[in-house]
Amino acid sequence: MKLLHPSESLLYLLLTFGPFLGGLSIPVAVNIGDSAIFTCNATCNGHLLWTFHTNNENLDVIKCVQETCTKRDNFKTRVSLKPGNISTSLALYPVLYNDEGWYTVKCDSAFLCNFHLEALVPTTVSTSVYRNVTLPCYARTEKQITDDAVYILWKKDDRTVLQVQKGIATYGSGFTGRVSVSLCHYKEGDLSLNIFRVTPSDKGLYRCYHRTTEEQGYPGAVTLNVTADQKIFAKNFGENLSLDLFGSEHVKVTFTGHDADETPVCSVTGNQTTCSSEYTHRVSVINDSLVLRELTSTDTGTFTVKKGMDEVISVNTVTVEGVTQRHHYIPLSVLIGFFFICLFLCWQCHRQSQAQQHRCSYSAMQSVVNMNPEPMREPACIGLSQQETNPEPEVRPRTPVEETMPEPVRTTEKEDNTEEYIICGIGIGETI
Repeated sequence: MKLLHPSESLLYLLLTFGPFLGGLSIPVAVNIGDSAIFTCNATCNGHLLWTFHTNNENLDVIKCVQETCTKRDNFKTRVSLKPGNISTSLALYPVLYNDEGWYTVKCDSAFLCNFHLEALVPTTVSTSVYRNVTLPCYARTEKQITDDAVYILWKKDDRTVLQVQKGIATYGSGFTGRVSVSLCHYKEGDLSLNIFRVTPSDKGLYRCYHRTTEEQGYPGAVTLNVTADQKIFAKNFGENLSLDLFGSEHVKVTFTGHDADETPVCSVTGNQTTCSSEYTHRVSVINDSLVLRELTSTDTGTFTVKKGMDEVISVNTVTVEGVTQRHHYIPLSVLIGFFFICLFLCWQCHRQSQAQQHRCSYSAMQSVVNMNPEPMREPACIGLSQQETNPEPEVRPRTPVEETMPEPVRTTEKEDNTEEYIICGIGIGETI
């Protein structure tokens, strides 16, 4: 019977009893499609070999001889070593479902490190900050198990979130009073984890186990995504804006306008505010909310609420309506009024001009009417006074015009009346 080499014997034990000898292998659990990092702190100056093993397969992953590395077909485009001549750590990306198994690294046939990779089918739950969320997990549990016999373990990134053992609950850092499971639901096979008032730091990979052997539930892992609370406000000019601070002890509020950089608004600690000069007299804290009074068009933009190390917990998009339209209507009404005033003045001027022309035309027609009874004296009557054109009636012999109208008088009256008619725009006196 052939005896195995000591290193081969150890490898055989790892492959055979690896699932039960967790202390001899380093667990690595990642979602399918993510990166797996196998960090081995040992060094190697000789021949380096990474191998992959399952119950049915035994494959080389990568082999390096004097800084020249050869990658096997199944891993050729997906594996790499960390930079450095003596590095033994391996990176695998992307992880496939059948990559699950044991990964071992040797240096000159000497065993260095062993890892067990668990490829998880990704299950994602998304929520926004300060809301409640439930992470699903199910397992085949005993229907009549006593409360003292129940064992539940939830981990986040390999750190304890909640452990229930012998009826006692133990909380991980930052989760005290914020997480829970139901013992009644456990007897129905439901190990789901309830998280209250989710914070940005709660995002990550969660895994659940049951029984004292830490048997994994289904799904194997749940990824929790936490996004900032998103709100949209449509406000009118002069109204107030209330920004939820979510009961945080210390937050910062910033404002970003259109085509402008982010500027600080207020720093809030409890009910105390420290604000920039333009907001000092407009803000107050009421019922865990920051109230901004008398909104104007300059408040149109985004107000962001941040907690701790600039963790964004709320994004508030604000539009102040009505101001822009009002500013347009005021000058438009002025222009319309000015137009009608000008139109009215032009109409008045035109009307007065027509009336003046009508009066002048009427005077001319009246003079023509007075000349008709004495057609033979028409040239001498134009431009004469009323006394000369209407003498006392008497019977006298008809005399020539030249003899009855002395030359000096005719000339004087003609010139005066000619000037008068020319001013009116009608020069009929020039006919003599």
